[in-house]
Amino acid sequence: MINGSSENQKVDLKDVRSGLEHAVAEANRAILAVLGQDSVRVGYKPGEGPVTEADHAADEVLRRELMGLISGAHWLSEESRQEEPLVHGEPTWVVDPLDGTREFLRGLPEFGVSVGLFLDAQLVLGAVGLPIVDGGDAQSSVLSGLVSGEHIESRLDGVPLASIADRREVRRVVVSRRDYEWRQLHYSIPFDVYPCGSAAVKLVHSADGQADVYFSTGPRSVWDVAGGVAVLEGVGGELMKLNGERLVLSPQRLQVPPYVAGPRESCLTLLRRLGAPVKG
Repeated sequence: MINGSSENQKVDLKDVRSGLEHAVAEANRAILAVLGQDSVRVGYKPGEGPVTEADHAADEVLRRELMGLISGAHWLSEESRQEEPLVHGEPTWVVDPLDGTREFLRGLPEFGVSVGLFLDAQLVLGAVGLPIVDGGDAQSSVLSGLVSGEHIESRLDGVPLASIADRREVRRVVVSRRDYEWRQLHYSIPFDVYPCGSAAVKLVHSADGQADVYFSTGPRSVWDVAGGVAVLEGVGGELMKLNGERLVLSPQRLQVPPYVAGPRESCLTLLRRLGAPVKG
């Protein structure tokens, strides 16, 4: 267990990162175990949509594994109770144990586990888990991003991802399924557009080059995006407001406004093409 005081240097982020990757891999396995059942129990949160036994199973695993990594850390999860008030600047795990529950229920491989760690009011580490069943075979990948300290980088199953910081072109843009199917946003964007479910997965797509930019009309919740933003920032990408300013996340602000995500110049190109009031 690591001392979780407000001084970042007292937390060995490399050790915590290894523990985080293990925890997310275990959460992936919990979700895949539910997928392997004959049926899945589903409930509904008023005004918010479905929640399944896979959400709860992954949440239990993450809480058990993560809360032992940093002494005194706080817990903010979409699916479990916050036992103590969050304190600005203190270590906080921000968790969505299954982002993309609707896609999970539809059988679409567009869901994932999202975890971010905030220290001194900054996102310093995060991970996204991708539990997938492909042709009957279960697969589990973990991406993590370390975005504080001397060694900033993201990796996929332990292998470093290439930087995207110098990319400028916009060829493909990923949007939510709601924006694509209901708002038909692709008719307004002058580039190739494709839909995807989970915000965490879309952030991964913008980090690994499957998409050049992820455009969200929002709003989202901080637990939807914290893990993916860490992965994105670890390869030199950025989360940006629609006016071109950097969007900074905080556990104290649950709602995240509309944003673009990807390499900075690519994001600015898309915003300008859409006629957004970009500053600078």
